Amino acid sequence: MARELRLPELAESVVEGEIIRWLVAEGDSVALDQPVAEVLTDKATVELPSPFAGTLLKHVAAEGDVVQVNAVIALIEEADASTAGKAPPTAPASGAGASGTGASTAETVDDGDKLSLFKPSAGGDTEALPRMRRPADRSSGARATADQAGKTRPAAAGGGQVANSSAEGAAGAAAEGSAVGTRLGREPARGAFGRVLAVPAARKLARELGVSIEEVLGSGPHGRVRVDDVRGHVPPAAGQGQTGPQGSPLPYKTPAGYEDREERAPMRGLRRLTANQMVTSHLHTVRALHVDEADVTDLVALREKLKPSFAAKGVRLSYLPFVMKAVAVALAEFPALNSSLDEVKGEIVTKRYYNIGMATATAAGLFVPVIRDVDKLSVMEIAAEVGRLAESARGGKLAPDDLKGGTFSVTNIGSFGGLFSFPIINSPEAAILGVHSIKKRPVVMRDDSIQARHMLYLSLSFDHRLVDGAEGAQFTSRVIGLLENPVALMLDL
Repeated sequence: MARELRLPELAESVVEGEIIRWLVAEGDSVALDQPVAEVLTDKATVELPSPFAGTLLKHVAAEGDVVQVNAVIALIEEADASTAGKAPPTAPASGAGASGTGASTAETVDDGDKLSLFKPSAGGDTEALPRMRRPADRSSGARATADQAGKTRPAAAGGGQVANSSAEGAAGAAAEGSAVGTRLGREPARGAFGRVLAVPAARKLARELGVSIEEVLGSGPHGRVRVDDVRGHVPPAAGQGQTGPQGSPLPYKTPAGYEDREERAPMRGLRRLTANQMVTSHLHTVRALHVDEADVTDLVALREKLKPSFAAKGVRLSYLPFVMKAVAVALAEFPALNSSLDEVKGEIVTKRYYNIGMATATAAGLFVPVIRDVDKLSVMEIAAEVGRLAESARGGKLAPDDLKGGTFSVTNIGSFGGLFSFPIINSPEAAILGVHSIKKRPVVMRDDSIQARHMLYLSLSFDHRLVDGAEGAQFTSRVIGLLENPVALMLDL
């Protein structure tokens, strides 16, 4: 019996995921709870276990496809041969679950659903799930007639990789590619109370951009409006396509004569998510930069003394734990740096907890795992957590919770060289601190002597809507004072 493997709701508010890699090939056997695919969401990369044992018949979604939650991504032939040839049980009239546990079902069969940690959020096998094709070109501004829209047939989720026939698939792609983002005489999908179906993030973005959610057609499950639908929305005006609030995507044209000297690859995976976050930061923060330097000669000496004792306990001691501890102390004194702006309500949200994200470069891209309640941790505890999260990030084992709840970020750019930089704020946070290389430089001391000292540049990038220049400078000076007196920092003085 062939069963459908659907993309589960991997975390709260996650509405889609990208198939990064199939771990089981078509035709291979798969065991119960065996990881079959790596899926990337806007929270983390996770391995998707199989709720069935048997043979993987078909990859419905290909590697690189972005599919909606509850969309079919694979077909698995169950291993239990005893059910082969049997007629399927009569479907329950209403309210029965997909596993066949309704009152009208004579026998109970454990089909694996009960053993899975991941359940479809709605619908299941008893409710038809509308399949919406991801639009091929949101920026074309092309128009179609209402008759064309009415003839549009939904294709499979996940970028339109599956269709009833190649001819129908091509026709559906053409019609729906021009339909999404324009009205076409169609109405948006609505819930039981008449409200447009949309994910919360899409509603928030629509309010921020001044877009009426009523004018956006959704491409998600059941026609639900997604963030990309809002971004790609083209408001109707006099029958002509107009660019949305964020403008049309910029095309690229290869210079004549260089066609065979360029390579193209789809922008997907973590690079796509990082790009989206960078655009959000650019559009929704007013960035300012403050740069200062710290004499960390005493910190360098203290770290060298402490490294053996930390190593004896299995903890690698870098400079980052000291920086994080200093940042947590300074944030308590300058709370504007630990705030966010709720643009919809026009409110400043000041946080009395100190969860510091650390930008971590990996082979797969940039992650920002979060160390929680840094103000309550010792330097050794921070160092242990830094090591754990860095190892998890490099191994692709970060849990979704490891990436949530940050209030301020630190990026250690020094390991890659350079003098100083202008870090990008991890929106909706108010600021990020760039930590650069520690280098020996000649310094004029108070007694006018010149000494070789270990010097460190710090770059504070902050949202000027929330943080004044004076506050940014005072915050940085406080961090510097703590790093220059590391013993006091260790003793929480």
